Amino acid sequence: MQHWAGQPYAALYVLPLAILYCAFGLPRQALCFVLGAGFGVGIGLVEASLAYGAGALMGYGWGWLWRWKRPLQTEAVPWFIRAGQQAPFRMVLCARLLPVGSALLVSVSSGMAGLAVGRFILATMLGGLPQNLVFLLAGRGVELRHGWALLAAAVLALLSAGLGVWVLRGFRKEMGKAK
Repeated sequence: MQHWAGQPYAALYVLPLAILYCAFGLPRQALCFVLGAGFGVGIGLVEASLAYGAGALMGYGWGWLWRWKRPLQTEAVPWFIRAGQQAPFRMVLCARLLPVGSALLVSVSSGMAGLAVGRFILATMLGGLPQNLVFLLAGRGVELRHGWALLAAAVLALLSAGLGVWVLRGFRKEMGKAK
């Protein structure tokens, strides 16, 4: 893989496939693992971030089209969509930082809710960075001499989950005050 990834423009050839992979909500962790093993952390981070952002934007677009065809009934809107409409950046950031849930569901529901697209994409890109790094480092650490990369990946995974919980707690406090 590393021999092929070392070819000129290999990352550009992989990018459209990586975008489609992320657009359909397939596990980004596996993509990052492969990109880390093939391209390393630097190029892999750029590739994974671009693919994740563009794929999430496509999912957002699907939700926006759904909303355009079938507007949401305000009484049937779940609490997380109402919360996202009040604080779109924080809600999407929290969803992206926590290592659980469906990236495609977050993207499509954000489009359906009509969240601000700029805040959505910024929160997606920032919230995806820690997990991207975790699995890029894990992929890079496949070789035994890179054991430090596996340790760094584990530490980053714990920090990402902790940051997600911290953002969620602050968000829930704010939502409680708004009632």
